[in-house]
Amino acid sequence: MTNESKTLFIPLYGKAMMSRKGFFEDKTAEEIVDTCGWDFEDVDKSEKLAIYMAMRAMQYDQLTERFIEKQPESIVIHLGCGLDSRCRRIKVGAKRWYDIDFPKVIEMRKKYFTENEAYRMIGSSVTDLSWLDKIEYNGEAVLVIAEGLSMYLTADEMVSLMEAFKERFEKTAFLFDAYSNAAAKLSKFKNPINAVDAKIDFSMSDPAVLEERVKGAKCVINKSIILKRYIDKLEGAYKARFTFMGGFGSGFYRIYGFRIKGKAAE
Repeated sequence: MTNESKTLFIPLYGKAMMSRKGFFEDKTAEEIVDTCGWDFEDVDKSEKLAIYMAMRAMQYDQLTERFIEKQPESIVIHLGCGLDSRCRRIKVGAKRWYDIDFPKVIEMRKKYFTENEAYRMIGSSVTDLSWLDKIEYNGEAVLVIAEGLSMYLTADEMVSLMEAFKERFEKTAFLFDAYSNAAAKLSKFKNPINAVDAKIDFSMSDPAVLEERVKGAKCVINKSIILKRYIDKLEGAYKARFTFMGGFGSGFYRIYGFRIKGKAAE
């Protein structure tokens, strides 16, 4: 398993911890942490990080549900899915859902998830764009989710992905999170991924850099991960800490949503 793949255990552990505490519901994460046999000694077990991972997942879940509610015949493609259970957590169903990650990760994932007509798993590197040939597509609206993935790609790989969506689909909504340039530099000194020897490549302080490189791409979502409705679920020192982080640190790490107009729609 690659160093980047090993980072999947960081959000998995965090979501399981916060599910047990009642902040965020993810019984599948709890089950996997209890039974997968992975040694979590190298995983940052701080509650602060767990809260942050849960907040990120909650926002992706809500954005995904909103997209499917508006376009129920849509396709969802979850890149770098790890052992995440979003396909179970969200309360609405897409026409088809694809979870994609390295073959070793998908092999592990198949112990906990079962494919059916509407749900498929694809073992592939995200940057090996041949996985697109396995997506059944008939003109549906497409949502691509890349939670916790962009930082392990280069800027050119991010552009190649977006260009591939443009080539393959008529209209794509692309959700991902990214460090700012300043945050990426600071992460070299303190970041939970350092424990598994992964490194950050892509960072972005201004979404215009991708808009300029990918014709037909427009940033329509630019949000802090730490939202007031999540802070309100906290108490004591953590509530104070995340209130501060939601203000001072909101520009360091954000969720972006791009609308990409495909060539057929131009």
